[in-house]
Amino acid sequence: MKNYWQGINVITDNGWGDAGKGKLVDMASQHVDMVIRYNGGGNAGHTVINKHGEFKNHLMPSGIYNPKAVCILTGGVVIDPFMLAKEIEDHQAKSIKISPKNLLISQDAHMVMPWHKKRDGLKEKARGGDKIGTTGQGIGPTYSDRSNREGLRMRDLINPKFKEMFLKELNYQERLTKFMEGEENNQYYNAEELLKELNKVKKIICSMITNVLPVIWEYQKKGKAILAEGAQGALLDLELGGYPYVTSSHPGVTGFALTSGIHHKQVNKVIGTTKAYTTRVGGGPMPTELTDKTGQYIQKKGGEFGATTGRARRCGWLDIPAMKYGAKIAGVDTIGLTKLDILDGLPEVKLCIAYEFRGKKYFDLPTADPDFMENSKPVYLILKGWQKDISKVRYFNDLPANAKKYILTAQKWLKIPIEIVSVGAEREATIYLH
Repeated sequence: MKNYWQGINVITDNGWGDAGKGKLVDMASQHVDMVIRYNGGGNAGHTVINKHGEFKNHLMPSGIYNPKAVCILTGGVVIDPFMLAKEIEDHQAKSIKISPKNLLISQDAHMVMPWHKKRDGLKEKARGGDKIGTTGQGIGPTYSDRSNREGLRMRDLINPKFKEMFLKELNYQERLTKFMEGEENNQYYNAEELLKELNKVKKIICSMITNVLPVIWEYQKKGKAILAEGAQGALLDLELGGYPYVTSSHPGVTGFALTSGIHHKQVNKVIGTTKAYTTRVGGGPMPTELTDKTGQYIQKKGGEFGATTGRARRCGWLDIPAMKYGAKIAGVDTIGLTKLDILDGLPEVKLCIAYEFRGKKYFDLPTADPDFMENSKPVYLILKGWQKDISKVRYFNDLPANAKKYILTAQKWLKIPIEIVSVGAEREATIYLH
């Protein structure tokens, strides 16, 4: 399997996120020299299960479990320093060594602070019934500050004048919050307490803050195996996703290029993680959503609750048109099909192969526009289920005939090769088809 991960490879998500990138990255990272997390922030939730235990990582790159790999958080990630420090301590408590030898943090990454989370909540509250389903982690407001050329960056933590810079920013954010909340007499942020907590954080992470680009480029120059880990999913892309139900960054290969300086033409392959069924958390249309007992069965068996918010994920049949669109805008070359085992107990399974919109069938989506998706009806292909436990299967030919048919049929309609199939949460519960 080591040869499969040679060169520069990207793992992203074709859909709305939560498709199992953490498992694939953890598995693949055992065969690479560097793992780069390139977008998003604490709104991500990558679940990893290995010999060390179960982890729900929000900022920690999923490659941290390979002691020989260097993990990078690029400037494209917005970093909650309190969250990152806690994740580092939690890992160290389980005897996982973390130091500047295996974790580097871009000095250019913006910091997510309490005022970003406050603004996130106030904006969502002001939307009333038109909520977009934000995680409330302050991601959007932090990216907004970055676009406005304001806010604190990780490099500021190691600046001798940090206290002065921090107090200036806090006073500005205090005034802004009072204006948004309409409560002039309230004090929202305690400067003394925050500085006290940040001093603790500095002791944990400051030695890891650096200019990461030369390190990335040196590994590239030497022909080292580099794995890029995306957050969220392509259908949430800021530019090409289903606006306004989108994230604030670019989950696909474009996002990796923007924050690593490695052009997409230099990438060996982009693996699009896709569940054997479809899930979505938060607002926005989902044409194949199941609100019946089958949907509840998938949700319960799949443990479909957000790693970041704990919110129940909406579940539905595999949405081929949506996944094809996501794969296209993310630059996907191959598919990693995950959680196939969750469908084990069903007598029949369905694939949405097209949308019907105003009397016309669409096998390829012209847009991820919410109005289009909201008013589209899924066209299903019904297949027989396999109703056998496949979690111990490690070779494609050993799968039940109907499970093989499901994979091959999905591949046919996706028009993208499925090269990896996950049949369980553990690393070894993986089938390679290439």
